[in-house]
Amino acid sequence: MFRKKRGNLTPRQSSIILDLHPILKARDIRFPTAFLIKAGINNRTVTNMMNGTAVQLNFRQLTNLCLSLNCTPNDLFTVRDMQLPENHALHALPVSGADDDLPTVAEWLAGKSVEEVKTILRGK
Repeated sequence: MFRKKRGNLTPRQSSIILDLHPILKARDIRFPTAFLIKAGINNRTVTNMMNGTAVQLNFRQLTNLCLSLNCTPNDLFTVRDMQLPENHALHALPVSGADDDLPTVAEWLAGKSVEEVKTILRGK
């Protein structure tokens, strides 16, 4: 029997994409490749994820990412150039590139006094 060849696996310009940059920046992860490999994702897949060319993600990888980054799947995906109806549920996902100006944890803490940080940590 002949197996049918897979079609083009290049992600379309308008699609849901895996965008790890905002969560990695928010978690102040300075060496994302090493972090993701340590989380159990192979080197080639990590390269594709970081370049924005990943076209598939299995549940093991998704689970490892969520556990390692302490996040939900919605924190890992963004929408790129999609025209959606006004009431569509995908509007809950961020738009690709919209959070590029988010500060890192270190940058955010640099502007806080010790007392402000203590108050925030205590939840008051």
